[in-house]
Amino acid sequence: MSLPDQETNQMMKPNHDHRLNGFPAAKSMQQSSWNFFKGRNKSGPNIDALADALALAQHHDAVSGTERQHVAADYAKRISIGYAEAEGLVASALALLVNQRLSSHVMNPITGFQQCPLLNISYCPPSETTLDKGKSMVIVVYNPLAWKREEVIRIPVSTAEVFVQDSAGKKIESQLLPVSNITSSIRKKYVKAYIGTTPSRELRYWLAFPVSVPPIGFSTYIVSRPRQTGHVSTISKEFRSEGNTNNSIEVGQGNLKLLYSANEGKLTHYVNNRNLVTASVEQSYSFYSGNVRDDKDSQASGAYVFRSNGSFPIKSDQRASFTVLRGPILDEVHQQLNPWVSQIVRIYQAKEHAEVEFTIGPIPVDDGIGKEVITQFSTTMKNQQKLRRGK
Repeated sequence: MSLPDQETNQMMKPNHDHRLNGFPAAKSMQQSSWNFFKGRNKSGPNIDALADALALAQHHDAVSGTERQHVAADYAKRISIGYAEAEGLVASALALLVNQRLSSHVMNPITGFQQCPLLNISYCPPSETTLDKGKSMVIVVYNPLAWKREEVIRIPVSTAEVFVQDSAGKKIESQLLPVSNITSSIRKKYVKAYIGTTPSRELRYWLAFPVSVPPIGFSTYIVSRPRQTGHVSTISKEFRSEGNTNNSIEVGQGNLKLLYSANEGKLTHYVNNRNLVTASVEQSYSFYSGNVRDDKDSQASGAYVFRSNGSFPIKSDQRASFTVLRGPILDEVHQQLNPWVSQIVRIYQAKEHAEVEFTIGPIPVDDGIGKEVITQFSTTMKNQQKLRRGK
């Protein structure tokens, strides 16, 4: 396989003090593109642009996100071009396969599929359209792995009048989660940056429902407007802590439960009812300050080099906001520490792990110091010094 030439001098002078951004987004783009490439067949339409781009992105600086900003932009550009080429091929193939699988209760044939590459900024025009009576939206969930997966997926919708069925017409339990103000502001800002205009619709909910997908295969789900009352998705119930109380707030309806202090909104304990485990746990945010180049030390922290001058805690400007959303599929905890640090913790009823989604930025750099933001969990749990981590 012939690979495009890389920038020839990017490793020559590893002393760049530029502040870098966008590496998590680039990593996400690589991972989603691999979903297409894993099912690649040498025969048929040519998708070599994606193969070449993903091969190039296996460079160690691309994997770790330590390259210079313009090099990162070039990686992203190549992957985007290859992704767009593969997207058309996958969409046409799935349309043929899904039309053969759907039951007769879906009246109209499917003419084509659309991908939602901007889901990381909560933007998916196909799922946000208004479903008129008699119209349905088909969701295809693809699993590129060699084992069966049972997950909960979330798609943005603009109305609460929806319900979910599988390909056989069986109703699937679903839950609607209101979109946070932070998510809405990020959506408006970055959609305008990407496509040049603001979203035409106001996003109101995330629709969450469980899916079961076979190995290296796909499952099909239909989202429609209900024809009968009582068939709509469940809207999450909202709870806000009023503070000034010593009570604990329990989040989670399955074996896993997280306890928060009602007074401060801080995580205090982790409970696993199946293993009869209860342990204290605390979460904190901090940042590593980047070393600044001066007359005494010419090596700055930046591209290719991480050099810290120490870590510093990120404290809340006031009592952190704390909101809990409860529903039949998952619970969510929404917290905001300050104007540039917020997070959502998700506890799924059928899972025994928590999912933490944090939003950082814009990072204040008025002091001229670069910052590497981290979150840390401190616990008394006995784990025999073993740690499991995802991709």
